[in-house]
Amino acid sequence: MFSKWFSKTAPPIQATQQPIYTPITKHYVFNETGNIMLCATADSIQSFDVDLKSAFVDISVFFAAMTKAVTSTINPVTGKPFSIFNYQAVKNILAGSGLFIETNVEEGTFSHDGVGNSLGKALFQHILNREFSEKQLPFAKSMFNGMQYQSTRAAEQSSMSEEQKKLCRSGSIFFIGELLMGVPQTSAILLSIEPQSVADTPSDTQSDWQDLFSLVGLDETRHQAKHIVRHWKFKKRTYLFVPPQFIAHGVAGLGDLANADFEEYSRTLAQSISK
Repeated sequence: MFSKWFSKTAPPIQATQQPIYTPITKHYVFNETGNIMLCATADSIQSFDVDLKSAFVDISVFFAAMTKAVTSTINPVTGKPFSIFNYQAVKNILAGSGLFIETNVEEGTFSHDGVGNSLGKALFQHILNREFSEKQLPFAKSMFNGMQYQSTRAAEQSSMSEEQKKLCRSGSIFFIGELLMGVPQTSAILLSIEPQSVADTPSDTQSDWQDLFSLVGLDETRHQAKHIVRHWKFKKRTYLFVPPQFIAHGVAGLGDLANADFEEYSRTLAQSISK
């Protein structure tokens, strides 16, 4: 009886909904080639001391060693040096380095109706799972050009086996250094995308299909988008980076020992490409 009476005179109290997770504003910066992205919260930037900077220096050191190893190794299929945009070469180096732990493999479809810079920016936002305030990402076209060149080189090879095709796939690598509320974390994302768009529904006609690299290369001021939503398949591998302490210490000195360690590490990485 009392419960019935109370329900009539006093409506139930609505609990105030409190957000369980409130994102913190982050600041991003890319290097010139777009392969390295640093991310930090505002409070972290103010306390960006030398020790924390050294955690991000490791990324640059590894990227330099990896680039040297890749470009100094001959691809047995093409007879020419590997490219930094060779998906399999980079994947083998990450696996053989002992510094990366693969945490996730994602296969998905990216959809967009634009061309030029807007298309390139949208793809990188989708892959990196972030939103950038810039109207365009300056490095996008050169990165796509690199992947397109790698794909073209692969197409020049005739009657390849499946194993040979693996050594000619195109891709791109992103190293992400994050400093969130003073806590550093480093990861890597390896991307491979099929440049030819695919049909999403039976109603899609072949005339609507387009090469991703060609669309990204268009000048938006001269080529207006036709607002045809196209779809591209991609594979994304995510890795957690374990900083190499011996390289971190060597970088601080930049002496003969650091150079020797760097050269030895580059040779070790090169040996993992063809495994």
